Amino acid sequence: MNSYRAPWWLPGGHLQTVVPTLAPAPRIAWRRERWDAPDGDFVDVDRAGDGNGPLVALFHGLEGSSASHYARRLAAAALARGWRIAVPHFRGCSGTLNRLPRAYHSGDSAEIDWLLRRLRPEYAAGVSLGGNALLKWLGERGAEAAGVVQRAVAVSAPPFRASPKA
Repeated sequence: MNSYRAPWWLPGGHLQTVVPTLAPAPRIAWRRERWDAPDGDFVDVDRAGDGNGPLVALFHGLEGSSASHYARRLAAAALARGWRIAVPHFRGCSGTLNRLPRAYHSGDSAEIDWLLRRLRPEYAAGVSLGGNALLKWLGERGAEAAGVVQRAVAVSAPPFRASPKA
């Protein structure tokens, strides 16, 4: 297994977090789709890429979106490889108020399941809160998850701490 080695000129996690935000992220030609959710609300999904390349689903972080620098950078890297990308926006994060007063949260694995089964991506990635939600879904689905996505990755996911049982 390869381990990450930071460049000598960029030591420490704080600098590695700040430096990418200083350079402008690539512009991505997103195509927006609005999906009616099973509960009567909606979810906006931004897509980029054409053809038959693998599809990666990216779940953004807290208050993130397809406009987030990390989403645009990941999209640019995927598109450069001939892949396609989809960014489902958690409710309230697409720039349009949702119909229902329902907030998203990192434990909403039912929403992740619905989105992944509808998207049918080869790969799934989650950043921060989105990574936490994706990991929770993977843990709950176990071996069944392999029938939905081939590979998954979480980036900067906060640690999960189970609450003590009463």
